[in-house]
Amino acid sequence: MYSFIDGIMDNQLKSHRCNCPANITDLVFLEIEKNYMREYQMLVSQKGKVNGVIGKRIKANWNLENIGKCKHPKSTLIKVYKKHSN
Repeated sequence: MYSFIDGIMDNQLKSHRCNCPANITDLVFLEIEKNYMREYQMLVSQKGKVNGVIGKRIKANWNLENIGKCKHPKSTLIKVYKKHSN
C-alpha cells in the first residue's frame, strides 16, 4: 500500500513536495477518486479501513508536520483529515 501512496505523491503531486500545502491529504484522496478508485477499493476490500494508514504514510513520505485538522474535505473518501506542512 505504501508504494501506491508514494507513487501518487512522488508523481502526480511532486510539484508540492518542497512547499507542501496544508491540504495535501485531501489532494491525495482527490487523486485517488479521480484515477485510482479501482486500486483503492481493492485495498479496502483486502485490508478494511485504510484511510488512517494512508494519512500516516502521507506524513511520513515527505517528513511532514501536523498543523491542525480539517473537518470539511473536498474528497468524498474522507470525513476529516490532519493538515500538514514541511
